[in-house]
Amino acid sequence: MPPRARRSLELIPNEIARKMTFRKRKKCIYKKADELSKLCDIDVCLIIYEADQKKGRAIQSETWPQDSAEFNRIFNKYKASKDIHIPGLKQNFDLSDFFNTTKKEDVDQKFENLYPTWDDRIDEFSQVELIKLIGSLEAKIQASSKKIDSMEQNRNVSKAEEHRTNQVPDQ
Repeated sequence: MPPRARRSLELIPNEIARKMTFRKRKKCIYKKADELSKLCDIDVCLIIYEADQKKGRAIQSETWPQDSAEFNRIFNKYKASKDIHIPGLKQNFDLSDFFNTTKKEDVDQKFENLYPTWDDRIDEFSQVELIKLIGSLEAKIQASSKKIDSMEQNRNVSKAEEHRTNQVPDQ
């Protein structure tokens, strides 16, 4: 028996069919969560937001398990587990946790390591070597400025030509 062809994952254009598919899949997810919870003896909870297509926002969240006390117990257990460090156990992090733990100094140090702003060898340069270095840097800055100006002129000329070719002549 040949394998079934994979369906492309894209938005279902028909709104009625999309809502029907959502309901079926939501029911399946609830069933899988229940099976996972029972078979593996673990706590599982789900939060599902159904989008309101007309207003572009979530209508109301649905939670599983439907017993709010059980859901709150599991959710609070999850939130508390983020604060406890157990050796050998991976921590739960979200994006805000990442940015809160990353210090600005650490980021600055990594940037400095990748793109150093100073070379210690310059400290040992003589006055003549420093003058040569400054002259060399100024020449490179001028060459770069000319290159940038040339690129901007070429871009402006290209835009002007494109604009002329896109105009329809009056008849």
